[in-house]
Amino acid sequence: MKRVFHIIFWVIITAGILVMVSFIEAEHKKTTCKSFEISIDYKNEDPLISVNEIKKNIYDSFDTLIGKRLIDINLVQIENMVNEIDFVSNADVYTTITGKMNISITQRKPIVRIINGSNNSYYIDQSGKIIPTNQGYPSRVMIANGFIEKAYTDTLSIQNNIILAEIFKIASYIQNDPFLKLQIEQLYVTKNREYEFVPKVGRHIIIFGGIEDMEEKFRKLVVFYHQGINTAGWNVYKSINLKFENQVVCAKK
Repeated sequence: MKRVFHIIFWVIITAGILVMVSFIEAEHKKTTCKSFEISIDYKNEDPLISVNEIKKNIYDSFDTLIGKRLIDINLVQIENMVNEIDFVSNADVYTTITGKMNISITQRKPIVRIINGSNNSYYIDQSGKIIPTNQGYPSRVMIANGFIEKAYTDTLSIQNNIILAEIFKIASYIQNDPFLKLQIEQLYVTKNREYEFVPKVGRHIIIFGGIEDMEEKFRKLVVFYHQGINTAGWNVYKSINLKFENQVVCAKK
């Protein structure tokens, strides 16, 4: 007998849940979009795009969403469109039962700004994607200039350009090293496709050479900064050369 009551109890509970779900679905179909809110996670970096710019892109593509039934709004289409914006790393679009649409965005994180020989400027982000600059929203990251020919295009990538691929590799290493990130301000590409750095502190040039043995060269630089320069002083040298194996060659002013 107890078993029968137990079965009846769960049948009633299940039926109740199904009725409730059906009711919620029916109400959801009637609900209109009353507002939508955009939030951008800048990851403690400089903004590259604003909420108003995102709203404009949405309005241009979908007109106003306010007043439309939620069931008539294609959330996947909106999400795909927002994810295609150059400065967006990821976007999630969802609605609430009260008729509010939420768009949650994570911004891309540039690690180096490229300035080519024609003064055309663009970024490479931490994933290796090349993105344009946005006038009025500069990002304070390391600058790379010198003998760089490529201008920004939608199809430009580090996969089809050796110099940009090498710059990305160097910039990623610097980005992930707290000391180097604070010390190195600019990367210069020479006509021989070698690299030099301009530091934030001191009036010297760091001659890095090619990308081969990159980690060892950076290791030597960090050791020299902690030991050599701290002893001699920041303004003694005009250049620090890391190209030679197992040694750092410095030229004094």
